[in-house]
Amino acid sequence: MMLRGSIEQRGEAVELRTIIAGADIDSGIKGSAVLVGLVEAALKNPAELASARAALVDVLGVPALVDAAGVIGNFQRMVRIADATGIPVDTATAAVTADIREELGLNAFVSARLET
Repeated sequence: MMLRGSIEQRGEAVELRTIIAGADIDSGIKGSAVLVGLVEAALKNPAELASARAALVDVLGVPALVDAAGVIGNFQRMVRIADATGIPVDTATAAVTADIREELGLNAFVSARLET
């Protein structure tokens, strides 16, 4: 939601399906292929993490690697806390994220539930 808002504020476009499809879809974000590669390695294939980090540094530089690693870590933390405590999506957030949740198929996940 925050990413989409900041991109729209700059008058740019982004393909959010990249979140689900990975590098198979061009997101429109500079260096998106290496960013997706880092996320995929960090979450699914740690054996490729060193090469994913090197690829990201080659394309976007060390500061981008630091930022990307921080974002990955922060989202992992937030998701684990929310899942562990059973925090549901509140009504206001559900309303403003309905289109993106539908587009990305997030409502199909077992954990997708709204506050009742």
